[in-house]
Amino acid sequence: MKVFFSGSRNFKAEYENVYSQIRSILKGSGFDVIDNTIVRIPKEATSIPDKEKHEIYVNLVKSLDKADFSVFEASYPSTLHIGHEITLAIDGGKPVIVLYSDKPGFEPMLFKGLSADKVIWVSYNENNLEKLLTEAIEKAKQNSDVRFNFFVSPKILSYLDFVAQKRMIPRSVFLRDLIEKEMKKDKEFKG
Repeated sequence: MKVFFSGSRNFKAEYENVYSQIRSILKGSGFDVIDNTIVRIPKEATSIPDKEKHEIYVNLVKSLDKADFSVFEASYPSTLHIGHEITLAIDGGKPVIVLYSDKPGFEPMLFKGLSADKVIWVSYNENNLEKLLTEAIEKAKQNSDVRFNFFVSPKILSYLDFVAQKRMIPRSVFLRDLIEKEMKKDKEFKG
């Protein structure tokens, strides 16, 4: 399994010990870690050409997509970039673990107001980080979607392509919505 990990690059020096501990826990749990904290971005970000900024962003989105779930260290004063990365991860529909220091004033106030089914909030300190992150990883695994492939006739595929184009939604979202509607109708289903 792959996991995406990110934290504030602006405060990397202050948090490097925590980042290192998080990486160690993730790798020790058998994950291939896609570590966004090591992506080199110059201090003077305004000097980066727009084409390079675009490539950095595309690589971020691809990395999030490759991961089975994401882990973020988002203690205040985390940056706008971390908030945006968290939003992208949530929009990807995969579990998201958001870690923040339990010290007073370190809670990510704005994001803590977010309620999303697949977000796992973890308030930690250096003494309980390993235990709490390990527990959160288990929750994330249980909350992960399972890929399900099946064959359809050319006529059904043509219809799914038509729906995707006309309604501007992916085929998988359309099928998932149909199944969820049927699940609500079926009174015997207890899942």
